[in-house]
Amino acid sequence: MRPFHLIFLFPILCCACCAPKTTGAEATPDIPENPDQPPVIRLYKGSCYGQCPAYTLELFRNGRVVMTPRRFVPVDTTMVATWPVEEIIRQFDSAGLEILEDEYMAPIADIPSFRLKYLDKEIRWNGKQPAVLQNLVALLDRYTVAEGWLEAERAFTAKADYLIEKELIIQLKPDTDMAIWLDTYMDVGLFVIREIVKGGEYILVGYDQNVVDPDVLLKRVLEDDRVVLASFNKELDQRD
Repeated sequence: MRPFHLIFLFPILCCACCAPKTTGAEATPDIPENPDQPPVIRLYKGSCYGQCPAYTLELFRNGRVVMTPRRFVPVDTTMVATWPVEEIIRQFDSAGLEILEDEYMAPIADIPSFRLKYLDKEIRWNGKQPAVLQNLVALLDRYTVAEGWLEAERAFTAKADYLIEKELIIQLKPDTDMAIWLDTYMDVGLFVIREIVKGGEYILVGYDQNVVDPDVLLKRVLEDDRVVLASFNKELDQRD
């Protein structure tokens, strides 16, 4: 089996982004340890310039879960519940967190920061994380939403492993001047990898992931009145 890129012209995937800017993003605070029974999993979600949900979630081996809200969540006091923590731990065990870096921080202002700690491994990121981290946050978010502690539309959604976030497939409207259109995205380093259809109506583009979050860029492109369709590229396995 060998991987290859398979280009789809029509599917569109777009995650919800932050609301319009209101206040500045807060700094990531230190999260104190519980010396009696430290949590086995701890998730910190930081603020953004919009209304990103900000809270700390702690899971203990006995099944106890504590959510401490800060901003933009539907609860305003510490919440406690019981979850199937051992089942969640099994998924964390199989995630391979020990081989990941401790930080995936990008110089992007309007992106919330995250801290995820499992046992002795803690990872920080702010929008340029490996897919496995997003999938684990999405796992926790499903339980948090079910408790009513987080609104479903603000929860993390796990991306399929076959999505290639660094590449966008774009259909431009006929007669769009591609050179002028590209100039509009100079701030994110957008460039044409190749023309899917000669003439430039369908193009495969790349961009600088150090300056823009993939979902933020996809939303921006989809809102462009010169664009008909846009989606992340996909990678599939070809069977011999």
